[in-house]
Amino acid sequence: MSCKRAAIRIEHADDARGVATTEEVQVETTTEEVQVETGDSELITAEPVHESLDLPSVVAPSEIMLENYRRAANTASHCLFPQCNNINLHNMADSFRATILSTYQYYIPVHSRVCTEHRLSNQWSNLYNSSNSIRTFTLQQVEHIFSFVNAFKPYLDFTNVEAIQEIEDNIFFFWTGRSKQDFFTLVSEVPRIQRMHKGLLGLAALLIKMRTGESDVRLSTLLDVPRSTLERLMNKSREILVQDFVPMHLGITHISRENLMNHNLTIPNGIYNENFTNAIIICDGTYININKSSNYSFQKDTYSLHKYKNLLKPFLFVACDGYILDCFGPYKATTSDADIMISLFDDENAPLRLYFQENDVFILDRGFRDSIRMLEGCNYRPYMPDSLLVGEHQLTTQQANQSRCVTICRWVVEAVNGHFKRDFKLLRQDYFNKSVPNMMQNFQIAASFLNRFGVRFQDRNEANEIVTIIRQRINFENNLALLVEQLNMNRRSTAFQSITADRDNLFLFPRLSYSELILFALGTYQIRQARSYYGEHIRFHGSYRIEVCRDTQDFSQYNLRGSGDKTLIRGKIKSRHISRKQYYVYILVENNVPGRAGIVEYCCNCLVGRRTIGCCAHVMTVVWYLGWARYEDNISAPAAFLDDVVIRELDDNDEY
Repeated sequence: MSCKRAAIRIEHADDARGVATTEEVQVETTTEEVQVETGDSELITAEPVHESLDLPSVVAPSEIMLENYRRAANTASHCLFPQCNNINLHNMADSFRATILSTYQYYIPVHSRVCTEHRLSNQWSNLYNSSNSIRTFTLQQVEHIFSFVNAFKPYLDFTNVEAIQEIEDNIFFFWTGRSKQDFFTLVSEVPRIQRMHKGLLGLAALLIKMRTGESDVRLSTLLDVPRSTLERLMNKSREILVQDFVPMHLGITHISRENLMNHNLTIPNGIYNENFTNAIIICDGTYININKSSNYSFQKDTYSLHKYKNLLKPFLFVACDGYILDCFGPYKATTSDADIMISLFDDENAPLRLYFQENDVFILDRGFRDSIRMLEGCNYRPYMPDSLLVGEHQLTTQQANQSRCVTICRWVVEAVNGHFKRDFKLLRQDYFNKSVPNMMQNFQIAASFLNRFGVRFQDRNEANEIVTIIRQRINFENNLALLVEQLNMNRRSTAFQSITADRDNLFLFPRLSYSELILFALGTYQIRQARSYYGEHIRFHGSYRIEVCRDTQDFSQYNLRGSGDKTLIRGKIKSRHISRKQYYVYILVENNVPGRAGIVEYCCNCLVGRRTIGCCAHVMTVVWYLGWARYEDNISAPAAFLDDVVIRELDDNDEY
C-alpha cells in the first residue's frame, strides 16, 4: 500500500489575543478512506487518495474544549486577573503553572502575565469562575501542558534548609504566603522551632494551613508525611509561636504607649490630636464563621441573628497606620461591641485602663454607643458617627461633618479586617468545630504576622491639605440645603430645564483634575462609588442627564457663597439599595471660576447630604462625571459582563 505525507497548515487564533498563528501537522494518507473529526464531533469521509493525484486540503480542528479545566487569555498586555489595570507585570515559571493547574484546574498560557499585587495575593481560586476564563485550548497549549506536567513534583520538601532553598521562590510564596527571607527570619526569632524535631516542616505546614485553609488530609499528601504526624507537628509549632513569637509582636506589653503614638497619622492627629500628646486607637469586632453544632448551648451562643450564621467574634485594637495593638476573644455572636468594650474597661485595675491615659482618643462605630458614657467616665475621648434624631430623616450639617471626621480615620480597622481574610484563607472560610479550640491562637498568630511582616498604611500625599480643608469647613453651614428645603425644590419640576450632560454649550461646569476630586471628597471612597452610580445611571438609558435651574428669583437672602454669576444644577441619582428610591443632588457653580473653587455649594437629601466636609457619593457622582470623567476616553460602567446574567422584568429598565 503506497503512502504519502502531506503538510496541512492549521490556522488558529487565540480568542483573547486576536493574533493568528500557524502550525504544521504531518498527516499520513493511504488509499484507504480518510476520516477527519470536526470541532462539532462530526465525521467527514474523504475519497481515497492516489499517489498520482494532488492531495486535497483537509481542515483539522485547531481548538479543543475541556469540561473541567479553564485557562487565562494568552496575552502579555495586561494582568490575567479581570478588571486589573496594573502595569507591573511578571512572567511565571512552568513549575508555578503546574501548581496552579493541579490545585485549581486553571492553565496559565505562555504569554500570560500577573501583576505584583495579584502575585502576592491569595486570590488564585477566583480565576476559574472569573469573567475572562476560557474553556477552549489550542493544540500548542495542550502540548505545553504536557511539557511541564511531566516534570511537576507533586509534593514539597521542608525537611531541612537545603531542601527549602531548592523550592522556587514563587512556589514557596504561593503555599506559605511568606518569602523565604521572612520564613528564615521567623525561624531565627523563635529558636525553639529549630531545636524541635522536624520543626521546619511543622512551621511550614502551619503556614500553609493558615494560608490555604486546606484539609489535613490534602496537606499530608502535599508534604509527604502521615496525617497524624502532620497534625502533631502543627500543634507543637502553634504552641511555640503562641508562647514565643506572639508576645513579641502583639499585646499591650510588647509596645509602650509612647511608641504607639508614633503610629498616629497626619489626618487623625490634625482632627483629634493637635498637640501630639495622645494615643489614637481604633476599635472594632470582626467575624469568623463556624459550622453548626450539636452542642445546643454552644449553638445558641454562636448563632448571630444579625448575620444569620454561626460565628465567633475576635475584637481588635488597631493604630492609625494599621498596626494591631492587641486582639481579644473569641466572644459570643450575641455579644455586642459595646458590651465587649465595657468588659475590657469597667474594672479600674484592668490592664487596658492602666495602659491608656487621660484624653486618649477612641474612634468607634455606632455599635459602641452604649459604652460611650463609660469611656467618657474614664476621661477618654470616644468618637463615633452620629445617629438620627427622633423624627428626622437627615443628619444636621454639624452631625454630618462630625461623622465624616470619624469615617475618614476609621476605615483603617476595616482594611485590617480585610487583610486577615485576604492573607489567611483559614479565617475566611467556615471553621470546622473540631478546629475551633485553636481558632483564637491562629488569629493571634495571623495578627503577629501582619505586625511583623505586613506593610503599614502611610499618609497620603494630600494629607496636610485635607487637614487644612477640614479645619476651614468644619463649622460651615450648608446654606444651599436650607434654600432647597425652604423652597421645596425637590417637588418643583417646572423650575428646572432638563439637559444632556455632554453638551458643553449649555453651561460651563469647571473641569477638575483627579487630585482636585480627592480634595473635594477628602478621600477616594466616594470617587470609587461614583463610577458604580454612573454605571447604574446610564447602563440602560445610555445618557447622563441633569437639570439646570431657570428660576430667576433673588437668592441673596440665603447667604449663598460665591460672589459672581452662579448656576444651580440638579441631578437625580438612583439609590444603590432600593430600586424605587432616588436622591436629589444640588450643586451651585460659580461661572467662569476654574477648578475646585468654582463649586461653591452642594447638598443632597440622603442621610449625610448636608455635610460641608467632603461630600456624599451622590454629589460626587455628578461632580466626577461633569468635572472629570466626561473628558476621559476609557470610562465605562463597571462589571458590564453581569448585565445580562439575570432575566429582568419589563419595567426594570424604565426610568423613574
